[in-house]
Amino acid sequence: MCDGRPMKDKPAAHSCACGGHATDQAGRTVDAATELILPPVTYPSPKVLAVAGEEKLRQAVRRHHALLQASPIADLFVKDPWEFARLAERVADFFVEACGGKPAYSEQHGSTCMRTRHFTFSIDESAREIWLELLFHALADVDFPQEVREEYWNWLEAFSVRMINRRTMKAQPARIPWVLAQLRFAPAADVGLDCGLRVRFCPH
Repeated sequence: MCDGRPMKDKPAAHSCACGGHATDQAGRTVDAATELILPPVTYPSPKVLAVAGEEKLRQAVRRHHALLQASPIADLFVKDPWEFARLAERVADFFVEACGGKPAYSEQHGSTCMRTRHFTFSIDESAREIWLELLFHALADVDFPQEVREEYWNWLEAFSVRMINRRTMKAQPARIPWVLAQLRFAPAADVGLDCGLRVRFCPH
């Protein structure tokens, strides 16, 4: 803790990438650094839309948003119920279009660059993981077809990394592929755990 007295010892080396911890600044060059590694994102194949159908995709989005509305990251979303419902439908339009359906989102709202559209919100690693956990439950709640659930999940899991715009840790965001998601987010009854021992947030 700083008590106002001059520091006698040289600060320990660290890897924040700001370059501001060196004592001699003049003429220095700070090495390039990648703070957030953006993984490749594979969009769903036409099979997802063919198997799940547009209405099932929309049901999953609506259920997901209902869970988000009662979650620790609810403050990221508009409070007015009517506006919130409209938001969910816009997201559903985007997801349907991303899966190969009609381009309702781009026709009405233009660019589908979601990373840019989310810059106005403060989204950290924890918020992303809550979003993913509730996505997992939403897919189960609407009985999203198992045949394409993994493909759909893996698209959104990688996609969600790109929505992070506020870092709170040096480590890269945790990757949660479908196999791990089933172990991490499965309902307590399925894994024999008390609800209080669930990983992050119990939507029930």
